[in-house]
Amino acid sequence: MIDINIRKELKSGVVELAILSLLKERDMYGYEISNEIDKRSSNRLNVKEGTLYPILYRLEEKEVIESYWKALDGRGKPRKYYRVTSIGDRYFYSYKEEWFVVSNIMRDILIGEEEEC
Repeated sequence: MIDINIRKELKSGVVELAILSLLKERDMYGYEISNEIDKRSSNRLNVKEGTLYPILYRLEEKEVIESYWKALDGRGKPRKYYRVTSIGDRYFYSYKEEWFVVSNIMRDILIGEEEEC
């Protein structure tokens, strides 16, 4: 496994898309989102609170996601859960399509660079 530091600007967009993808599957609370990203990325994309919550708040302000409080089985301290809104559905699919287009363009550019070496 290669351990690389992903630039802050790039990581923010990647994490935003990852969050939306997870929330399309089911409602989750912040810590759960962070753990799931870590797990699915084989711990290559570690998302700390300082990265996660500003993105969640920004998505909430844009009405892409919404939050609600829920106690597990009616017991214990309530957790703040997030879910994708109908605006968020459209936003997610558009963002996902952009991601595929850009990643394919960059792959073609970078592969071309390797062939020149």
